[in-house]
Amino acid sequence: MTLNEWTGQWLATYVKPVAKSSGYEHYCDNMYKHILPKLGNLPMSQLTTAVVQRFLNDEAQHGNLRTGGPLSAKSVKNLRVVLDVCCKRAVADGVLTANPVPETVYAHCRAKKLTMLSDNAQTKLEKWLFSDLSLNNAGIILALYTGMRIGEVCAARWKDYDASSGTLHITQTVRRVTIDPSAEYGKRTKLVFSTAKTEASERSLYLLEVLQGLLTVQWERFRSLFERAPTETIYSAVGGVLDLDHLSAYWRDVLVGLHLPNVRFHDIRHTFAMRAIEQGVDAATVAGLLGHADVTTTTHYYVHPREASMHREMEAIEPVGKIGHAWQNTRLFAPTHAEEKIPKADFYEKLQKFV
Repeated sequence: MTLNEWTGQWLATYVKPVAKSSGYEHYCDNMYKHILPKLGNLPMSQLTTAVVQRFLNDEAQHGNLRTGGPLSAKSVKNLRVVLDVCCKRAVADGVLTANPVPETVYAHCRAKKLTMLSDNAQTKLEKWLFSDLSLNNAGIILALYTGMRIGEVCAARWKDYDASSGTLHITQTVRRVTIDPSAEYGKRTKLVFSTAKTEASERSLYLLEVLQGLLTVQWERFRSLFERAPTETIYSAVGGVLDLDHLSAYWRDVLVGLHLPNVRFHDIRHTFAMRAIEQGVDAATVAGLLGHADVTTTTHYYVHPREASMHREMEAIEPVGKIGHAWQNTRLFAPTHAEEKIPKADFYEKLQKFV
C-alpha cells in the first residue's frame, strides 16, 4: 500500500467522520498540497525517518507554493504534525511497522509578537465606525468591545441574544471551507456553521449598553425593511450570513482609508484583551471573556505591558532625591580625547562632597 492509498482510507475512516469541517480541510490541505505530491507514491514500508527528514528539510527550503521559496517554521511544524497523526494510525492498523516521524527534527518557531491597535488608532477608528452604523461597522464594533472571533461575530443569531439581560450567548462559529477546488469560481467554497471552537468558547457575554443599543437598531432596521421580526443571524440584511471573508476584506479597506497600520481582524481580539488587562481585569476573567480553555493561554499572550504603557510608567520614575536640573550643566559623556583621564585625586575629592 502506498501513502496515497493509505491517506484516502485514513481521511475517510478516521478524520472526516469526527473532525470539524475546518479541521478536515486542514488535514487535506497539508496532505494533498504538500506531502502527497512528494511522498505519495512511496510504499508505506519505505517511509523511513530519513525519507521524512529529507522531505521536511526540502519543504523548509522550497515549500512555499506561491513563491517556491522557504516555508515558514510553523508551516513545516504543521506538516510534521499531520504526517505524524497519519503514520500513528497506520501503525495502529498494522499498515506500518513503526512511525518514522517522532525521530525527525525541525526548527522551532518563535511565537509572533502580538499586534494591536494603539490608543490613537482605536480613537480614530471608533469615530469612523460610529459615524456610519452599517452592518460591517456594527460587526467590527461588536468584536472591538467583546473580543469575539470573526467567525463568532458572523455566526451570532437572534435566538442567542437575551435582550432582557443584555446577554449574548456564544454557541457557534462560521467558516468558509473548500468543497470542490476544481469547480467554477463562486462554487468552490461554502460557509459552514459549527459548534464553538472549544467547550470553553461556548460562553455568555454581557454586552455594554452601546452594543445593546446597536442590536436594537439592527432589529428595528430589519423589521422595517422586511415587515417581520428577524430570526436569522444578527448582522444580515437579507436573512443570510455576514460573510467573514467580506468582513475581513472590508476591515482592510477601512484601515487603508483611515491611514491606520495594517493589522488583522483577529488583532481586534488582542486589542480587547490587552485593554482589559490594563484596566485591571484579572487574567481568569479575561480568559472567560475570550473563551480560553486554560487561563495560562491568556497570561502567556496578554499579561505583558505594551510599549505605550511602559513609556508612561517610565516617565513616572524619578530619582529618590530631588536633583532639579543641575545635571544639565554636568559632563555626562566620555572625555573628548581617549587619552584624557580625570585624576583620581580630583575624582575622590568630588565624591567627598556627597558623603
